[in-house]
Amino acid sequence: MMPIRERSNSSTVALISVITVCYNSALTIRRTIESVASQKYANIEHIIIDGGSTDATMSIVEEHSRTVSKIVSEPDEGIYDAMNKGVSMATGQWIHVLNSDDYYPAPDVLSAAVPMLDPERTNYFKMWREYEDGRRGLQDWDYSRWRLYVSAFLPHPALIVLRRQYEVAGLYDTRYRIAADHDMILRLTARWPGVKHDLALAVMKQGGASALHLETSLREFRSVTERHGLPRAVAAGIYQFKKRWWKMKT
Repeated sequence: MMPIRERSNSSTVALISVITVCYNSALTIRRTIESVASQKYANIEHIIIDGGSTDATMSIVEEHSRTVSKIVSEPDEGIYDAMNKGVSMATGQWIHVLNSDDYYPAPDVLSAAVPMLDPERTNYFKMWREYEDGRRGLQDWDYSRWRLYVSAFLPHPALIVLRRQYEVAGLYDTRYRIAADHDMILRLTARWPGVKHDLALAVMKQGGASALHLETSLREFRSVTERHGLPRAVAAGIYQFKKRWWKMKT
């Protein structure tokens, strides 16, 4: 385990902890780190949790160590275990999980986002999806609790979560390999109804674990929705429909 590096910030504005988990992310993590470092917001704690990368990831992180608050590199039990480490280390009032292939689209994003946040709601934003050919599509859905039982329309990188909400709802369930973020969103919105803010918070690169392991993703989504009260027969029907729909699409 690498020593934890810490950088203090005495600003009086609310501290936001940005958590980046990574493993062999040398191709993308530089852009992620630099997008955080370029933010004009005055009080950011950037935490990087690396799973023991064997490529140049940690060399790139070390190059930017002056702008990163805390760095840990050690083997973990997967992405959600790494996220749990980051959330447990975070000291900010607000927490944003920004993955190692995602980034902020502009330097003023957090300055605009933080004043919008409501501690009594599950706060989420618009989000850009970036495709392999460089095209972007805007993810922009109004909140509806029932839709979360049909689709993961509320992307995890679009959330900024109050630290106390994590303390009440609990950490990510590491029994899931892909859908623990959707399980978390269902837990959060059960207590704090979702509210969408009119701002594109992040750019998410397409082709993550859920896209690469579609069958596992669909099975876990079904399990998560059943866990949160969707009747088994309904969950099974949605699973079969989505499976056939994806086969036709691809």
